[in-house]
Amino acid sequence: MNGARKRRPSRLDRLRARVAGAPPGPRQPDRRRAALIEAAGALFVEKGVEATTVEEIAARAGLAKGTVYHYFATKTELLDALRDRFATDFHSRLIDAVATCDPDDWAGKLRAWLREAVTAYFDMHALHDVVFHGSERPVREAMGDIALVQHLALLLRDGDAAGAWQVPRPREVAVILFHGLHGAADEAMLDGRPAEDVRALLVSLYERMIGVQG
Repeated sequence: MNGARKRRPSRLDRLRARVAGAPPGPRQPDRRRAALIEAAGALFVEKGVEATTVEEIAARAGLAKGTVYHYFATKTELLDALRDRFATDFHSRLIDAVATCDPDDWAGKLRAWLREAVTAYFDMHALHDVVFHGSERPVREAMGDIALVQHLALLLRDGDAAGAWQVPRPREVAVILFHGLHGAADEAMLDGRPAEDVRALLVSLYERMIGVQG
């Protein structure tokens, strides 16, 4: 047996061992933060931002009131997190929809993007209205800087390069298309018309506008 003295694990060694042995998936702080965002979103839609209290958010999330302030100093910070969450979820749905198409099916990709954008907007409009229009701090930013519009602009640019259509200024065209989609969806919801009506109209109109080939 070796008589050498065994090195005592350092604090860093112990930390690495805990991290390596940790279960996969989000850590507890991430789950708590996500639970608070989810609870705030549901309550803001049900009651409005002003009428919702921090105590109610904590209770809905199954956490203590003080936990809320550990992650969010104010309800405004929660609104910011909800906006980010909304944008991420919306964008992810578009990416997944386009990914179902063949790589060279540019017309199919455009149709998938438009159809899913309308569907997602109908599905998520209540939260959208709260976090973008119903708060005490209106949010205004260049539409062309939003990730989901940039995604559409990239699709238009690549389709143009592949000869599927002619869109010389994809960023500006993407902004126009998205504004039109947003407005058409709002009008349909106010009129009580289903998402299918808007999807069919926009796909047909936009394909003619940009000159989809095939």
